[in-house]
Amino acid sequence: MRPLRLAYIGPAHSVTTRRWAEWFVRRGHKVTILTVEPTDEALPIGFRQIDLGSSGGPRKLGRLLSVAKLALHLRRLRPDVVHIHYARGLAWGQLIAGVAPFVVTVWGSDVLEEQGAFKEWYSRFLTGALLRKADLVTVHSAYMASRVQPLLKQGSETARIGWGVDVTRFRSGLDTSTIRDRWQIPTDRLVIFSPRIAQPFYNLDRIIRAFALVRERVPQALLVLAELLSDRAYVERLRRLAADVGVGEQVRFVGAIPYQDMPLWLNLAEVSVMVPQSDGMPNSLWEAMACGTIPVLNRLPQYAELIRDGENGFFTSSETEPLADTLMRALADPAERQRMARHNREIVLEFGNQDCEMGKMEHWYATLAAGRVAGPVTPANGREKDPRIPCAESPESSS
Repeated sequence: MRPLRLAYIGPAHSVTTRRWAEWFVRRGHKVTILTVEPTDEALPIGFRQIDLGSSGGPRKLGRLLSVAKLALHLRRLRPDVVHIHYARGLAWGQLIAGVAPFVVTVWGSDVLEEQGAFKEWYSRFLTGALLRKADLVTVHSAYMASRVQPLLKQGSETARIGWGVDVTRFRSGLDTSTIRDRWQIPTDRLVIFSPRIAQPFYNLDRIIRAFALVRERVPQALLVLAELLSDRAYVERLRRLAADVGVGEQVRFVGAIPYQDMPLWLNLAEVSVMVPQSDGMPNSLWEAMACGTIPVLNRLPQYAELIRDGENGFFTSSETEPLADTLMRALADPAERQRMARHNREIVLEFGNQDCEMGKMEHWYATLAAGRVAGPVTPANGREKDPRIPCAESPESSS
């Protein structure tokens, strides 16, 4: 395949966007990300960002200026393919840019109404117009496909392309002594880890209340809360709550965890707990499974594509007592956790390997850049893979 000029539109500060784009840089493609949320991280050779943000003046005027800049830069770049990550805000500028075939990857809160996707009167119209105009729409779960379908043209399909997990980085058996020492976590503690965003939507307060009940029955339990994109006032309330319910010394608030440290935390923890009000298909769930951390999840339909209750994880509610009971069940049997961990690793290797998922995407880029239509696409249901681009067996899975 010849090297392609790829233009990404999306949040550069998000490790999800950068990780996706950097994979294609390593493949020899030239990548530019156009963004109003730039990153301070060093970018590899062959990958650059263009900050389209506008300072000063009314916010809506700034958005319009950013959209105008987007159209201008895209015409100058003349990319082979434009790929939109997150189908609202700046992404709407592609409607007037009108250059190159383009792909839209929906994330969740850009198309899920319960997460505020259509709070402005014009949002549904613009997002729907963008998706209907796209040459290819990709989703990372069957649930997301079902939610996107009403916004598409009748008869349109979506392609199932996951975020993918770097299975060499996210694996079990890593040395966690550095973070144990830093955060004073003895080796005999049973760690419950919350890896999600520290905002009220993710119900961290309910996790703390449930943990207080867990501690009464499992005194060696310890709770770790990540603080990515935190609401500072909310985090302060969480700290006071932990003290008020008597577990202030047993809860670690560990800040915004650098991405390179996430595999260590997922190795250190026995259980990863996620009970948001709604969700897409978070890569943090795939990463937990890759590292052998057992998922405890709110009973949402999208999670059921990956998790079978009691087989490779646990479903519960975000209410205090059921959540506490489920956490204690997950901590109760080390042998059962080991069995689940092995099973989950196999699932990730077969259906969530980053190289396989990005290989599918590279195929679509080549198809679109050559002027061919994207279809037919793989149905976005269950755990189906694109049969034309099978995942190569990893050394781990073939041994």
